[in-house]
Amino acid sequence: MTLPTICVVIPAYNSEATLLRALDSVAAQSLAPSEILVVNDASSDATPSLAKDYRRAAVNVINMRTNVGASGARNQGVRMASADLVAFLDADDEWLPTKLEKQVRLILANQNSTFCSCGSSLISPDGLNLGDIYRGQMVTTGPDAWKALLKDNYVTTPSVLVWRRHLVALGGFDESLKIAEDQDMWIRLAARGGLSYVPEMLVHVHERRSSLSAGSFDEQMTYTLPMLERHLKEFADRLTGEDHRAILGRRLLRLGQLAFSRGAEDIGRQLIWRSIGLSYKPWEGLLFLLKANSAVIWLKKAVRDR
Repeated sequence: MTLPTICVVIPAYNSEATLLRALDSVAAQSLAPSEILVVNDASSDATPSLAKDYRRAAVNVINMRTNVGASGARNQGVRMASADLVAFLDADDEWLPTKLEKQVRLILANQNSTFCSCGSSLISPDGLNLGDIYRGQMVTTGPDAWKALLKDNYVTTPSVLVWRRHLVALGGFDESLKIAEDQDMWIRLAARGGLSYVPEMLVHVHERRSSLSAGSFDEQMTYTLPMLERHLKEFADRLTGEDHRAILGRRLLRLGQLAFSRGAEDIGRQLIWRSIGLSYKPWEGLLFLLKANSAVIWLKKAVRDR
């Protein structure tokens, strides 16, 4: 059987400290890709020269004139690719050697799958393996994955292997989204067919010190929640009322909890009350609010008594 061709797309912006590690993990694959594209996103460091001079595998460098961000860089890589399948890898992450081989085998065995993912381990800035990046969250595969992905994201970008034709048909990543553009894409891909998943930790996602406080609450409100609500409208005819309440309720509860952790208690309280109004785990929401209010009261009393 003739295997499909694979293109690895690596967006890179000022990635001189980590790019070689990422490329080495591609070169070490038991199933070699046919193309490796490093999209240099207008870097000001040695990123383009490191990619150009790499010798363990053939690397093509695409130089962007201006910085377009990760989504724009990935889209450019997809446009330039000629392979059947596209695998995404960020310049600061890495793959284990059998990643592509196991995913290609699985996606070929599941003809209705538009893309394939796998487990990902989170690596601390000090090099400590912290385990599953999603902490053992249940993974839904097959034709119902789109619905599960509306409720929770469990797909990391460097874990994805996808048929290029589906990326092209969907118009690529939404470059208007500052965050959650990956979640948006996985939902859209899953809705076209389904998701296959290799239940092994085949990706190392490296946490940078500068990203330890990532996940801005304001950005979640500005980009992630509207993206989700848009999909709920688009898929309204494929969702029951119970589905809609469970998906939105879960997102609102988690976003409300995030708001409290970012010091936005008033907004967090409103979000959690919305989730309670949707009958999503009302006792969990009420208990969280009770504990949060108790903590605030205690803190105010402690400050007053000093």
